[in-house]
Order: sequence, then structure tokens, then C-alpha cells
Amino acid sequence: MVVNVRAEETIENIIVEGRFLNRCGVITQLPAPNDVRNVLNAHFRICDDRSFRIILVEEIDNYKVFIQIPDGKTGCDFRVWKVVFEGDRIVDMKVPTHDDLGRMYISLKEQHPLVEEYLINATVRLIRDRWDVNTIIQHYFDKVPTNVKVELKKFLATLKWIALQEDTNYPPRERKLGSKYTLAVYALLECGFTLSEIRRVIRFGKY
Repeated sequence: MVVNVRAEETIENIIVEGRFLNRCGVITQLPAPNDVRNVLNAHFRICDDRSFRIILVEEIDNYKVFIQIPDGKTGCDFRVWKVVFEGDRIVDMKVPTHDDLGRMYISLKEQHPLVEEYLINATVRLIRDRWDVNTIIQHYFDKVPTNVKVELKKFLATLKWIALQEDTNYPPRERKLGSKYTLAVYALLECGFTLSEIRRVIRFGKY
């Protein structure tokens, strides 16, 4: 499918009209940080084809994660969008920030004792150990209510693509830290730092 885009069109219109590529399930387990660019390029041509595309990569009920190519920061970068639907109508759509995900993390920890205890472990497994989301849910959260599992999947699926974006934009093979900076946010949250304090400690984009 080729997405033809006029200058005045918005990404919201393109998504509502279904003019995007559906590649859900193509990337389940995160590649090793040094391999991310090559793997995503093989599946999505993020480096070889910088023409404008919107690609659906995750879908959890009415919650969807899209990537937008290009973003323009580097020769391979992409932008991550989270989109919430109500029927066929978009009710929330934004590029999630580290603050957004941090607030999701804090909120989730308040929803169930098992989440309070193990969400940091799950985050480490996702970003450092490259576990897939379903394995993480089954391993740590099999006994939590279904509605909480759904919210956990939304958080982890979004965080997954933020981590992939960081490894693409700031690859470790270029002596940068990539998704380690993302992981540092949650380590600091666990140590009692606030999100505003974390912004003072970690200067994203200044790798």
C-alpha cells in the first residue's frame, strides 16, 4: 500500500481513513540494541526508504501504536504515536514523551500489589533483556485482573517502541547509550526521583 500525502493533510486524517500500513506482530521481541537499525530497516526500510509512511505496529483493544517515517532527526529515525479510539473516532492522539510514560508507570503501580512489586522488573526485562510483552505479562502479571493486564500491555507496547526509537536514533555502536537512557527513567523513579528531577538528571538528546 502506498500512502499518498498532500501537504495539508494531517496524520490524524490518514489514520482515521485507514491509509496506513498494518505491520502488527512483525516485531515481538526487541532486537539487541546494536542490531535495531538493521532489523527495523529489514522489516520497515527505515533507512533505505525515507518516503512518508504511517505504520501500525501495536494494537491493544482501542489503543494503537503507530510509527511515522521519516522524522528527520537522523537518517533512520522515526516518530512514535499513541492513538486511542472510541469506535471509529480518535479521542486521544499524541507523541508520547518520557513524562507521559513515567506517569503511566506511576499510575499502574497503584492498581495492584503485584504491579507495584514487579513493574520495575518487567521494565528491565523489556528494555535490557529484550523480552517480548506477552512473555512479561505471563511471567509477572498472570494473576492480576484482565483490565489491569490490558493497561500493562498498553504501557509496555508503547515503551517498547520508544526504546527501539532511542536505539535507532542513538545506537550503542556509535558509543551512545540508546535505550539505556529510557531504562534510567524507571530506575530513578524507583529510587524516589520525581519526573521533574529526572529531567534535570537526564538530558535526552544530549548523548
